[in-house]
Amino acid sequence: MPHKMPENLVVPPSLQKETTNLTELCPVESFVLAGVWWNFEATHYYTVDKGYLCHAVVPQYNLHGNYFIGSTRVTPHSTTPSSCANDSFAFEQYLYHGSVGYYSFYEGEVGTYCSKDKTAYIVVEVLGTFDINGSYLAEDTGSTEYRKSWWYSIAGAMWLVYRGLVLRRSYVSCKRYGRRCDEMGEKLHQSEAMVFVQESLRLSAHGANNYHRAALLYLIIEGIMTDLFLIIANDGLSTKIQYASMGYNLSGLMLVLFEMLESTSRLREKWRLRIKRVFFSYETALVGELVSAAAFQHFLSGLNGSDLKRSKPTAMAVSYYFWSLICHGIVVLVVVSIIMSVRAPWALGYTWWKHRSMSIFSEPCCVDTAMGVRSRITMLGGYCIEDSKLNYTPETLKAFGLLKMEEDGSEFLVLHKLYWFTVPRDNLVGIGVISGHRVEPCNDRPCAGIVSFCDRSLG
Repeated sequence: MPHKMPENLVVPPSLQKETTNLTELCPVESFVLAGVWWNFEATHYYTVDKGYLCHAVVPQYNLHGNYFIGSTRVTPHSTTPSSCANDSFAFEQYLYHGSVGYYSFYEGEVGTYCSKDKTAYIVVEVLGTFDINGSYLAEDTGSTEYRKSWWYSIAGAMWLVYRGLVLRRSYVSCKRYGRRCDEMGEKLHQSEAMVFVQESLRLSAHGANNYHRAALLYLIIEGIMTDLFLIIANDGLSTKIQYASMGYNLSGLMLVLFEMLESTSRLREKWRLRIKRVFFSYETALVGELVSAAAFQHFLSGLNGSDLKRSKPTAMAVSYYFWSLICHGIVVLVVVSIIMSVRAPWALGYTWWKHRSMSIFSEPCCVDTAMGVRSRITMLGGYCIEDSKLNYTPETLKAFGLLKMEEDGSEFLVLHKLYWFTVPRDNLVGIGVISGHRVEPCNDRPCAGIVSFCDRSLG
């Protein structure tokens, strides 16, 4: 996103930093943007023809920029409180928000400054990105030339292309599965179809290793940083949508992190299933995200008003970049905690309402074990208890795309294997041997027998 700064916010060449009477000449202590209160601390200023050009930071998030306050009173900005009606001055600033990679988000903002509460009430007018971060960002004085970020453009293009390929893979998989159901005279209800769609939209392919997931993790984190940036830039309904987008990306982050944990031998199967059923089920999907979206604005304002607003000495000691990683991590950790704290009681309540039993969270299920990390999330309403054994109903097996293959007198449980970019027609893979209602996990084997839908519950 190319952008250009207003000339009056760019530091002229040869001007020296000044700090004398800093708080008097650069009095802004906070700003309100998109309904969120942000702490703002001046570090130095430059004496220019029309007054003083101030440089300030939001230390905990690696935000740096220049601002200029007009000398005459003006009509206050629409978000300014009525108490500032006679104490408002024209205000203009730019901010660079350092990201994880070597680039920063740019925001050009205008509004009014209230001398009564030392707060600027602003709105974003210009957005952009630029390849700068770390110490170079802290020392940047601006430029009258157009700026853009190749890092963000390349990473963003990779992410968009990959998500597009995932959507294509999902579309082809769903189309073929629907055709199979029609050919075999099997009805696929809307709820079952939605489960299959969600499974086909998983980010990692079956058989991915943790190096692949680490690459996905980086792209997801960059997506979350973009969400945080756009949350600052938007207001009203668009902000709420952006909060939900961030919650969705955080959900993807949690899924990939849990996949990485699942693929190791450090998590016992009993605890793997417990965690997955409590925190990663279709019944709880998006519930926590919606709650976090509703509470995020108030949470962020509260966090900005905490002791973090006095953390500039810490940021300068360890570097603004490193300190921002910690503070952004705090934001992510709190939002994830909100999502988890909503999902857990929702899962427990739903399970009790549906089954009148909590044994689902402790009983093993051979189908879950056979699917392993290839299952994106579980389906609490799809379980049934028969003869004190936990099974999946035939409808649930169909929703997950699990089929039955008969070969040489034996029955095998098969699933649709997801590849990274392609959808081969022979993508059915045997993952378990069926014996009665039980499934014994086995090594992946090609599907060469007669395929049909499961006609009984399996577990």
